Amino acid sequence: MRERVIETLRKAASEFINLESNRRSMITVTKVTVDRRGGRAYVFVSVLPEKDTHAATDFLNRQRDEFRQYLKKNTRLHMLPRIIFMADPVIGGTIEPVAQDTPEEEE
Repeated sequence: MRERVIETLRKAASEFINLESNRRSMITVTKVTVDRRGGRAYVFVSVLPEKDTHAATDFLNRQRDEFRQYLKKNTRLHMLPRIIFMADPVIGGTIEPVAQDTPEEEE
């Protein structure tokens, strides 16, 4: 049951971001977690370019009420959790080192 809620929120958040973003940054939903009682959901996003991460998460958190309306209209969730958008620290912290550590092609 909980997995269904998480997957529904992940899909809806991705669709909502696609509709509402200005497309200057690429915003990707990386993970959704829901607390035990289902009262809060944390939507983790990665943003490229990384310098726009703070602006993107601020924008998404300002759009929380609109996202709740989107959830009411487009999902069958009975209890809507309070949504909190956050930057994914794992993705944001590893993009550069991974790119630098890739082996060069042999000639």
